[in-house]
Amino acid sequence: MSNTDFNEDIRDGIQEVTNVAVGEAADKIARSFSTFVNIPIPSVHLLDAVDVSMALSAIEGSERVTAVTQPFFGSGISGEALLIFTDASMTELSQLMGYQASVGDDHQQVELVLEMASLLNGSCIHGICSQLDISVLLKHPILLGQHTALSDILSNSDFPWNQTLAIELNYAFEDYSITCDLIILFHEGSLASLFRQVNYLLD
Repeated sequence: MSNTDFNEDIRDGIQEVTNVAVGEAADKIARSFSTFVNIPIPSVHLLDAVDVSMALSAIEGSERVTAVTQPFFGSGISGEALLIFTDASMTELSQLMGYQASVGDDHQQVELVLEMASLLNGSCIHGICSQLDISVLLKHPILLGQHTALSDILSNSDFPWNQTLAIELNYAFEDYSITCDLIILFHEGSLASLFRQVNYLLD
């Protein structure tokens, strides 16, 4: 099996590793905010840059969203984690995280999403990479856009690669109507190292 070829074994291996990481992240969220988190089934795809924009735009459709990105790198890999919340989720996200909801408080909403990104992104990415024996560092999350369509945010983004491995996760929180999507993108230059480590795990 080639270390640089994406196939069903690689896809299944990444999905299995992600399942474990997602379970750990859900447990951390549940303990932090005293709520049950429905564990999502990871969707794993190798995509061209243009397909990434189309796939991400289809997630929320015309919904207005707040989106942040968090770059990560280390041990021959690099990528970014996109965390997206719909505007309709913000009041209940405030309640979940123990904040006094303030309608129209844009600054508070951004702080909520950045805080959740640090917790959720970090747990998932570290969980995936630790199983693959990859050391990884995360930069601080950065706001991509607020109260805007995801397609508009993406149209202003310049993806520095031709292909990416995308892992899509949709989180649901029991008793809350919160739409939360996490998309982990491994950059093109990372794929050989990533697939090689997955092969080691499978062998």
